Amino acid sequence: MNLNGLTRPALLWLLTLVLWLPGLGNLPLRDWDEGRVTSVARSTIGRIDPTHPSFDWLLAWKWNEAYLNKPPGLHWLIGTSTRLLGEHEWAARLLPCLIASLAVPLLILLRRQLGGAQCDRRAVLAGLILMTLLPMARHGRLAMLDGSLVSCSLLLWTGWLSSRQTPWHGLLAGLGATGVLMLKPPAVLGFLLITAAISVWDRRNSTWQPRAQAWLGSGILPGLAWHLWHGHQRGTDALVMWGGQGLSRVAGVVGDSTGAWVMPITEVLEGGWPWLLLLPLGLRWAWSERQQSSGHWELGLLLGSCALVLPLRSQLPWYSHLLWPAIALLCAEGLHQLLSTGRPLWVGRIWALLGTALLLTGMTLLLIGQQQGLPRLALICAGLGLLAGGLQLIQPTSQQRRWGLISLLIGWGLALLCLWQSQLWLWELNESWDPRPIASEIRQLPAEAVVILRGPTRPSLGWYAGRELLPNDAESKREHWVVSRQPLERCNPIAADDQGAEQSWQLWHCPAALDAPSP
Repeated sequence: MNLNGLTRPALLWLLTLVLWLPGLGNLPLRDWDEGRVTSVARSTIGRIDPTHPSFDWLLAWKWNEAYLNKPPGLHWLIGTSTRLLGEHEWAARLLPCLIASLAVPLLILLRRQLGGAQCDRRAVLAGLILMTLLPMARHGRLAMLDGSLVSCSLLLWTGWLSSRQTPWHGLLAGLGATGVLMLKPPAVLGFLLITAAISVWDRRNSTWQPRAQAWLGSGILPGLAWHLWHGHQRGTDALVMWGGQGLSRVAGVVGDSTGAWVMPITEVLEGGWPWLLLLPLGLRWAWSERQQSSGHWELGLLLGSCALVLPLRSQLPWYSHLLWPAIALLCAEGLHQLLSTGRPLWVGRIWALLGTALLLTGMTLLLIGQQQGLPRLALICAGLGLLAGGLQLIQPTSQQRRWGLISLLIGWGLALLCLWQSQLWLWELNESWDPRPIASEIRQLPAEAVVILRGPTRPSLGWYAGRELLPNDAESKREHWVVSRQPLERCNPIAADDQGAEQSWQLWHCPAALDAPSP
């Protein structure tokens, strides 16, 4: 890793920021993860009091209670960002997006370490693919842990590979492991096991000096030290993030997070376009290189990532996030073959057909004046990019094929930018109501006011309201306020959401009474 070799990764990282940052704050926080992460971030950083110094802020807190699900690694950054820049959506998402975007240059550096013919070109192609994958960009923009987790895992693997020539780079690998320990601790066991297994498989091509292992251990020490201190402070409760919220997801279902192995496969099939067509070519290439470091690591990372994700009995759509770096590496091998030889022709033809379908759909929606639903401009840009790129990628000269890739990247990149501005990029928000109008009314209540939420838990409502909301089964015989869809006896409506639906969510003022109002 010399400075001269960092130019292209740095330029591609800047391009990633241009593509990922626009429209970062144009939609409210999503429940559950964004609302919960930002609430914990505020509560944790809120423990910093210059007049009464303490170490409480080094532990994770959710309102006034200990938060045991995850370490506060990313929460510290989000809480600091919103404290300095204001409690805005873009401020909450800014640092998670910046960290997640580092996955692109790190993947380029990782592929370079694997060597082989034209490894620099293959590395840049892998970075371009990772940068333009919709799931990577979309989840990387959110105030969630998963994008940062991918970057930390790539730092672990890249640093370890680089330590073959420069032993102290094992420190970078260790710091990547520390990052994982401060995000989702049980995952570090899987990442280290993947690293060890591939290293043993690749031992004929690579040797690691004991100094590299010592540096690796040094880098892991900060993360281990925090967990030991956390155990000292909170006792056996500290094991929750390793057991109840970690390893138990392999053996059983936590909450409603079902779906098993089908969900991540479905997410890959839905979100891997347009590059997923190249995966069979990449797998064939990696198998042909199975005696080389490149084949060992590309196949090993895919198999290892699948072994981490697929066995989980508790599944959420973003758990498949860990699969994308390995998929991008293999798709880049297929893309390199397509650019070099123009074969197979069916890839470019399918892209052209898909582009035609998207273009016709977008133009039809534009002509009929459709306002809601699919973003028209995004469909048109994606269609033009795929159509022009697909047709040029099957041309006989390499220069035409290079222009085909550029056309495809420009069209797909513009489509992503149009998607961010369409306010449909966070489509899960359509599943529930906007908490901000009611939250603004709650903020005007006295600090000591009792507010009860009659319905599903909404962490984002608590964050916007700036206070903890009592759960559905809470009761109060003194004056209180209730967020409810259903009318409440002896309570008066204060504010409603602006969606105009029947039985919309409202804030109800309930005067003191001998009996608690019925829900």
